[in-house]
Amino acid sequence: MATKAKNDLHDWQNAFKLRGDLLQVDVEKLEVALRTQGRNLLLKNTGAGAKLRAAIDAGWLLEPACEVGDFEGEKRYFYDGKNVDEMHPGAVLWLGNQVDAAYQEATEIPKNL
Repeated sequence: MATKAKNDLHDWQNAFKLRGDLLQVDVEKLEVALRTQGRNLLLKNTGAGAKLRAAIDAGWLLEPACEVGDFEGEKRYFYDGKNVDEMHPGAVLWLGNQVDAAYQEATEIPKNL
């Protein structure tokens, strides 16, 4: 997947920062959070939203500020103060794809340990 140069991104995209030191425990936290989502990961935007929510839940995001809240017994995920459910679908798709790219990179089989 071709990635835009940093200066070609919008401000909200440049503000997005994931942890770079992902370990097995971090991957497992993301996978557990994904499993609890109860969403179809094969659907494009549904999968991206689930990945973004799972990354928030697993503590993968460094910036902007993210949090998990409870509203009438249901978890709500907030990215930069915005409820993920109420964000622009294109933004959620981009953010979820960034989480997926980090997951793919972290789980590549290393040549040497």
